Amino acid sequence: MSDELFPELPGLEWELTKTPIFNTKIMTSVNGRELRASYQAVPKYEFTMSYAFLRENKGRKELQTLESFFADRRGAFDSFLFKAPEDNAFNCNFVGDGSASVFQLYKLNGSKPMQIGNTATSYQAADPNMWNQVVSKPMWDTNVEKPMWNQATKTVNKDGQLVLSQPLEAGVGISITGTYFYRCRFKDDEQQYTHFMTKLWKASKVELVGSLGKKI
Repeated sequence: MSDELFPELPGLEWELTKTPIFNTKIMTSVNGRELRASYQAVPKYEFTMSYAFLRENKGRKELQTLESFFADRRGAFDSFLFKAPEDNAFNCNFVGDGSASVFQLYKLNGSKPMQIGNTATSYQAADPNMWNQVVSKPMWDTNVEKPMWNQATKTVNKDGQLVLSQPLEAGVGISITGTYFYRCRFKDDEQQYTHFMTKLWKASKVELVGSLGKKI
């Protein structure tokens, strides 16, 4: 399982299809009634990309980039990270309970939060909301041992967690934004490229299977 990032090929014309997939067992009785069992609480995803062309020259080597990445993964054997176009930014809000200092990051699927397990790392000074969500708590903390401005830090690790250097006080909110990735593998052990013009190729289908979790 590698943390290599699927190559972005800027300047190319491409098309992407995203397909959420669940696993449901359906048994039908002789009278036509169904009994269904769900084996997945969250979906896996299939991504299908098609490129209008891939260049093969000294300045632009999209074909070599894509082909070598596929070879390095040994086809479907090794997983990698995929930054889906326009589906890679999280914006999470958390409220402290006075003891928790680690929070699981998520993305919203409609109104439903879905945990994300692969994120770009970052490290910065913490910035709790000035306006507290507990109305009865005074804005100015009279406890001189806990000044309003402190040296607390927040870290986003690669496993989709927000880690604070000290617990977030009860009722205090914090917001965090960043980038997440899908954990993917190639769907098959083979890849096809078509040579249609000098120094120009096309990949009719590049198919990936992935999830928002740490493993696929």
